[in-house]
Amino acid sequence: MVNPFMSAYAIQLGASPSDMGWFQSSSNLSNNAMQLLWGRLSDKTQKRIPFIIIGSLIIALLYPPMLLINNPTQLIILLAIQALLGSMATPAWTALIGDLVPSLRLGRANASINLYATIGSMIATLVSGLIMVNTGGTPQQIILIPMVTATVCGLISALLMIYVREGKHEQQPDLRNRIARDMFNVLKTARQTPAFVKYCTAAATFEFFMSISWPLFAITQVSILHANMLQLALLNVVQMITMITFQNWAGKRADTLGRKPLLIFFRLGLITVPIAYAFIPDLNILIVISLFWGFAQALGQASVTAYLLDIAPETHRGSFVAVYNLILGIVTFFGSLIGGYLSDYTTAIFGLTLGMQIVYIISTVGRTAGALLHLTLKETLRK
Repeated sequence: MVNPFMSAYAIQLGASPSDMGWFQSSSNLSNNAMQLLWGRLSDKTQKRIPFIIIGSLIIALLYPPMLLINNPTQLIILLAIQALLGSMATPAWTALIGDLVPSLRLGRANASINLYATIGSMIATLVSGLIMVNTGGTPQQIILIPMVTATVCGLISALLMIYVREGKHEQQPDLRNRIARDMFNVLKTARQTPAFVKYCTAAATFEFFMSISWPLFAITQVSILHANMLQLALLNVVQMITMITFQNWAGKRADTLGRKPLLIFFRLGLITVPIAYAFIPDLNILIVISLFWGFAQALGQASVTAYLLDIAPETHRGSFVAVYNLILGIVTFFGSLIGGYLSDYTTAIFGLTLGMQIVYIISTVGRTAGALLHLTLKETLRK
């Protein structure tokens, strides 16, 4: 209901390119900074559901305060707090999937879960866009109904998790070791897992250069292509339709063909995003191209988590997921900041359009290097 429009909301509140850099980077870092702690606590207590419920409740309850702000700095701070506290749900959710689903069905299970999530997101995004395009007034008034709906749905989804049963663990929870020492041991174990280190290196390189272009997308959409909320909704919905169409197919391929081929195609496909935004002057054309991006995302959703769970030790799933997300959070924090300030510099010298194109090209070259690093990964599917 609201996430696809938060960047546009920040622009309407007066955000500059450097503000958008902070908008992206602060959320990325906050969302991942505490995940190692949450993930390790989840592993040690052998409980996933409480972390998911509490994190989801925090996320939902922090939407209404965003209606009371009047500048982008306040929005950035609120989103960072929401991401920091709500992040306890992320490693627990991923680990829960690994606990309940056999390895040979991880691709299909992830695809199934993402299928329903994408259907819900598609409906919500389209409805939200229609509501906002027909609502006048201030930015806060335009986004009021979607924000309230997001809060209500978030509360309901958190409470529904009460009915999910966790898998039984043979070992008793080990709560004797101090958490700080335990987290250090997790990092040591992660460093001593070559497949995990190689995967993190490839993913971090790609994500760093990918995040450089993140602050630019909303500026291009609103300030250059003059998109309204309905067009932004369609851009997301069209991509989601393709993801829904190929989600189950991608899941089956991940469990039969392997994780690596899908992972490589996913990364290579996302190289086209900054190029398209740099040189295509019509948002309607971008909407059509997003059909391909949706296909690439379907492959990514079926392979990224499955590969990560494959290389993580069973007793450290939540922790390894958290370490992975922490690494990506740090690199995307700096990537988004660099992208925001770099675009401030280039647009001041070359103008808005050319300045943006320069940064988009830098992002494209770096994404290509990161995607090619995935060729060095080993297949993890045990046939």
